[in-house]
Amino acid sequence: MEFPALETYFQKLTDITDRVAMMNNHFDATPEADIPMLYEFFEDIQKYSWETTEREYYDLFTSYFTFHVKTVEEIIQEAREILNPENREYVKKLVSHTRQADDWFLNLKKRRKILRTQVA
Repeated sequence: MEFPALETYFQKLTDITDRVAMMNNHFDATPEADIPMLYEFFEDIQKYSWETTEREYYDLFTSYFTFHVKTVEEIIQEAREILNPENREYVKKLVSHTRQADDWFLNLKKRRKILRTQVA
């Protein structure tokens, strides 16, 4: 499986995340469409065997991915401060996304560590 060029790959995720963030301060925000796109992108991320990549590539992936998760956590925090009842279900979905992303990433790091010790 060929791995994506990380800068352009994660730019797509950044664009989706920016649209999701609009739910906190724009009347024309569309979280009902944007959050499913976020979930779809995360499904795509999970298709790759990131644990088998070269260290530099993996480290760059890690940087992009953890930055994304932190950004979504900030969107959640801002939404909780605003307390817009219309966004409550969307905030729950974002919380679920960050939990899934954290769990998946933790397991990825474990798989990579196991793989690296087997090779050594």
